[in-house]
Amino acid sequence: MIHAGRVDLSNDIAASAKALIGIGRVHRGLRSGAVRMNISSFRGGIMEDAAWPVDQSAPTPDWYRMCFRNALRRVAVTINRLEPHPWRSVDLSCSDEDLAARFEKRGWDRQLIAFNEMARDSHTADDDQYQAENFFYCDVDFRARSKIRLAVFKVPAPFLDWGYRQLHRPAGSSEALGLQAYRGGADDPAFVRHCATNYLVKNFWHNFTHRVLQGITTDNYHQFRGLAREDSDFEADHVANLLLLRAYGQSVHTTGKSGPATRHAREVIFNRNRCNRVFAERARLRAGDRNAMSVEERWEELEWRFCRRTSNAISTRLLTLGLATPTVRVFLGGARRTSVTSGNRWREGDVIVEIGGCRINTGVKPYLPDDELKGEPMAARRQAMRSASIEREGEIVTVAVNRYRQRLSEDPAFKRGADAALEPLWARLGIPSG
Repeated sequence: MIHAGRVDLSNDIAASAKALIGIGRVHRGLRSGAVRMNISSFRGGIMEDAAWPVDQSAPTPDWYRMCFRNALRRVAVTINRLEPHPWRSVDLSCSDEDLAARFEKRGWDRQLIAFNEMARDSHTADDDQYQAENFFYCDVDFRARSKIRLAVFKVPAPFLDWGYRQLHRPAGSSEALGLQAYRGGADDPAFVRHCATNYLVKNFWHNFTHRVLQGITTDNYHQFRGLAREDSDFEADHVANLLLLRAYGQSVHTTGKSGPATRHAREVIFNRNRCNRVFAERARLRAGDRNAMSVEERWEELEWRFCRRTSNAISTRLLTLGLATPTVRVFLGGARRTSVTSGNRWREGDVIVEIGGCRINTGVKPYLPDDELKGEPMAARRQAMRSASIEREGEIVTVAVNRYRQRLSEDPAFKRGADAALEPLWARLGIPSG
């Protein structure tokens, strides 16, 4: 998604491949040309091999269900590394398959995770809008039990089924996705499983941040609306990106001390993560609620989506470059204006970015086409708007990141503060920094 400011890695492919071993490792049998079946932990049964979904009416396969379990396993090991438990020595750069094998061999599931599927209510099963509104979000908890944090995850059937159907190949070149590690390329079953698991790992971390860091739960989330909810999502998105790297064994640096190979490995993790449109599907199914919104409410939603996408793009770019920071937020300056003749709306001010307490006026205007306020745009127009939005987001990312780096290089006190800024966050999360 981020176009501007990419690192040129053309002369460092070999080093990059080495750094990717942990996040792109495939079955060892593939190295010698052997083919291994994917063995389920469901009492040793053989599952169908993973593939990108084609038939939207097909039932959710068991291999996708196992991705939920494997993602939860990775999160559980990451949050239980402060105490001297047996899993503390697990190398988080291992593949999802290797981690699953260790869990199954040592019976760690019963100690570290509780994963349950919640069936649909038979009386509302055919009402997708009702399901999207009332039976979509997962219930998560992280319970302390004898110096162990038990990761509890209850997934409703709509999130499970729609998540599988909205799974798709992430965009990017072979190098950008680290496909040199997979003999079958983007359609290799191991790659499909890894992308699906990667996406769920970040989703779990987003929920983890809401509950553990912010105290927002399934029971009280309705108490946090408006700007409070927007701010909580800024933090949850950014911290989830940071923890996604940690969960796959990547070090997290604050002042750019990372070589090209490490930067490429981080970029690959983020590129692979963009493989699911399940939340866009929920938004589509809630069309009735959207139609009931006022024009002003829809305009606020349009602005919020732009800010959140841009904030996430800045977050992943900073982390890729080894410029980790506790906070990233995006705001829109200036007043809202409406043309009395055409009814068109726009923002007068520039995009404002906050990175680790540093406020940056990017001097770049937001891209907020108000077509959606007037009806559903045609497909060609939607694509044109999306391309223009990506380009504008890239401009903002480049300006914000460069200004932040400049501040680090010119202000020794600010740099010392940036070096120490993450320690309080790690302490609050209960996760070791390295």
